[in-house]
Amino acid sequence: MKIFTLFLTVFGITLFFSTGVILAEEGAIQTMARITMSLNHFPSDDDKATLSGIIDSDESSEEEADIAMSLANFEHEVLEKDKERLSDIIDDDSSAADARKLASIVLHINHSPSDEDKTALVALAE
Repeated sequence: MKIFTLFLTVFGITLFFSTGVILAEEGAIQTMARITMSLNHFPSDDDKATLSGIIDSDESSEEEADIAMSLANFEHEVLEKDKERLSDIIDDDSSAADARKLASIVLHINHSPSDEDKTALVALAE
C-alpha cells in the first residue's frame, strides 16, 4: 500500500509540474486568440478567470493586459470604454504585430468572430 501511495504522489507531482510547463509555454496572445475563437456574445466564466490572470500577470505587456481587459468586458461587442485602448494598440507601430492583429480582430467583433477572423485567430493561437 505504501508503494502505491508513493507512486500516486510521484505521479501527481510529475503531472502537476509538466502541466505547468505546458501552460507556461503558451503566451498571452495565444491564449486570448483561443478564447476569442470561441467567443459568443460574451466570454465564459472560465475565460474571464483566464483573462483576469493575464491582466494581473507581471509577465503580460501593457498591450496584452489591455486586450485581455477588452475581452473580459466584452458584451456582444467591445465596450465603448475599451475601443480607444484597442485603437491605440492598432495604431502604435511599436506594439507587437500579433497584439495589433488580435486587437484589430477583437475591436471589430459583433457577437462572435467571422470565419475570416477565426482563420487569423488560428494562426495567432499556434
